[in-house]
Amino acid sequence: MLRVLAYHRVLDDDPETFPFDEALISASSEVFQQQMEFVRRNFEVLSFEDLEHCQREGRPWPKRSVIITFDDGYRDNYTHAFPILKALKLPAAIFISTSYMGDCTKLFWWDLVAYCFKHTKRSEVEFPQVHHQPLPLTSARDRHRAILRILRWAKQVPDEVKNQFIDQLAASLEIELPSDIAAGMHLTWEQIKEMADGGIEFGSHTVTHPILANVNEAQLETEICESKKIIEQHLGKEVLVISYPDGRKPHYNEQVQQLAKAAGFHFGIAYEEGPVSEKKCDYFAMPRIHVEQDQTMSLFRANLMFPKIMMMRKNNIQHHRSELHS
Repeated sequence: MLRVLAYHRVLDDDPETFPFDEALISASSEVFQQQMEFVRRNFEVLSFEDLEHCQREGRPWPKRSVIITFDDGYRDNYTHAFPILKALKLPAAIFISTSYMGDCTKLFWWDLVAYCFKHTKRSEVEFPQVHHQPLPLTSARDRHRAILRILRWAKQVPDEVKNQFIDQLAASLEIELPSDIAAGMHLTWEQIKEMADGGIEFGSHTVTHPILANVNEAQLETEICESKKIIEQHLGKEVLVISYPDGRKPHYNEQVQQLAKAAGFHFGIAYEEGPVSEKKCDYFAMPRIHVEQDQTMSLFRANLMFPKIMMMRKNNIQHHRSELHS
């Protein structure tokens, strides 16, 4: 059984005062160090290249195996996570959205949403396409709820509708964005090359990070094929794997999986939760085990040691909560 760990950011910032989307902070440096030491002691850590060799040669996976992954391509993957991985000699895979790498001056759209709502001086705002009532913004809790509501809505509408809304958001909330707002946010190609030379794999997370089920066929092909080509041009080696943005169905579908396969990827990584069973593996819908900032070390260990039991427990809790609120 394979456990694919899903991280986003490794940061030491206080989530309470973080100016962007704090939900993407998976762990602090100290906690990440502890997690990686546990993984190194108890599991065989693989790369996707290792997995492809097993697949090609018909060899079984190591019984207690882990792959470490990061989504998006934040610079803290280089400044905070990479030194720990390098010191422990652990491979990992980072899935990057190529248009944001290098000297990009724009934020990921969810970070822009969080920044605008956290910094606006407005006490309420109306977005009738999102919610039938004005969204109150008088407290931190109000703002958090508004951010979640906007993020949920934006993932359900066509990509061009989302982009138009995001482009107008700062003006709607009467926010003037600093010209250097994205400075130091994303990986540079030099950092990517250094990490690739140091044992880190890079995979596609598309070009612009859309919800792939919400784009037209031409854009879908560009997002999947161009991202692969761009990374390969920079690194000079084949890109084996793509991670679907917000990869829970229906945010990706059969068309997305088939195009990823046709583009030459060997693996497609989802964001649905669970371990990967070798006997029942869909190589283009591989689930992962999420790592969240509020996880205790005990919970992290249990999720890895007993992944099936822990996923069943989590699903039962979520089902019970949904029944309480229905």
